[in-house]
Amino acid sequence: MSTMRKQRNLSFGSSADNEHGLKLELNYDEDTKTAFGKIVLPSHFQGNQPNCVHPGVLSVMLDEVMMRINSAMNLDVNTGELTVRYLQLAKVEEELYLRGYFVKKNRKVIEHRAEIEDDIGKIIARAKGKYMEVDPLD
Repeated sequence: MSTMRKQRNLSFGSSADNEHGLKLELNYDEDTKTAFGKIVLPSHFQGNQPNCVHPGVLSVMLDEVMMRINSAMNLDVNTGELTVRYLQLAKVEEELYLRGYFVKKNRKVIEHRAEIEDDIGKIIARAKGKYMEVDPLD
């Protein structure tokens, strides 16, 4: 008889248990199938540009907001494809707003869209995500 221990969630994007992570707090609206949240990133998430967030951190944030939709819809998935379009630089130490939208589900592929805005509503980055349902037998 095998005993499974519950593993700690150490997700870089959303886990409160990861001391080096983003600790994103994301909400979900059932009626619109939309996930959303806001965050102020400290300077240690800076990239090559002074006072600007590293683009890789932005892509994690976009993936996490779309994964929140999957979680709320009780979908067991892995990221299959993530396409990010960077439109503006995001500043560290300034509030950023995240929003993700359910688009469609075909067989085992779920599609979402997401975006990050600054505090005046300028879109910083947009993403398209495709998520693959995990086979319960695997």
